[in-house]
Amino acid sequence: MTATVPGSPPAPPPPDDTPTRQIDAGGLAPAEQRGRCDVAGQVVEKIATGALGETGGVGGTSGTVGRMFGRADATARPRVAAAVRGDAVRLDARISVAYPSPVTDTCDRAREHVVRQVQALTGLRVARLDITVSALTTPRPGPSGVRELA
Repeated sequence: MTATVPGSPPAPPPPDDTPTRQIDAGGLAPAEQRGRCDVAGQVVEKIATGALGETGGVGGTSGTVGRMFGRADATARPRVAAAVRGDAVRLDARISVAYPSPVTDTCDRAREHVVRQVQALTGLRVARLDITVSALTTPRPGPSGVRELA
């Protein structure tokens, strides 16, 4: 509910997305002469982790103690390590797959989505993406909603 205070001026209309001025880039040097943009491995890892989280049937792995016992947690985030070298990146991902999803198909979809996102958002070429499926998970009736298959 909104209220109007008597005597107050009306609120300005919301701004539109029209640019207020045009910028002439004609006088700028080419991008390669203005400097470079280095993308840190941590940035690529976060992008890849987000892309894996957007892929249906993909879950994460448990923390250190859970990993010692080989447990997975589909509500956790996948783990990704990235090594950037020049304009290429190598990724290693550790995920869980929801049962009964086909593991190979799920990994293929995940790989395609991660490669597409990393390349689109960073401009880096994904030279390799290794995916390790550490566990299968399935819904459980409990509050966490996930159960590991033995």
